Amino acid sequence: MNTNMLLRTGLVLAAGLVCAGTASAATRITPAQAEAAAVKKVPGTAQSAKYESEDGHWQYAVVVMDKAKQMYEVEVNAATGKVTATEKTSAAEEASEAAADKKAADKKAGMKKAAR
Repeated sequence: MNTNMLLRTGLVLAAGLVCAGTASAATRITPAQAEAAAVKKVPGTAQSAKYESEDGHWQYAVVVMDKAKQMYEVEVNAATGKVTATEKTSAAEEASEAAADKKAADKKAGMKKAAR
């Protein structure tokens, strides 16, 4: 093979690797698909679907209200759409979790601002 052919082959392989890396990072289910998976596991009505990182894995935390008016948080893997956990919750617990998330985000934003 001549130098031009080797260079072109290398560029094509490099482009393929870049595309493959980006595709896997971008591949995820939609919030609607996460809600459908959650409702299949816990029959009821999906109230919300929050995209979050938990223990280094991206997931949707879907809050479902069942027919008996009990609240559940259903964790759905964002890449596969599989339900990974289900736990009973309450509006107060969800509000407390949201406040803690906001406080952590505000602290992180403050740290970034101070670093400038």
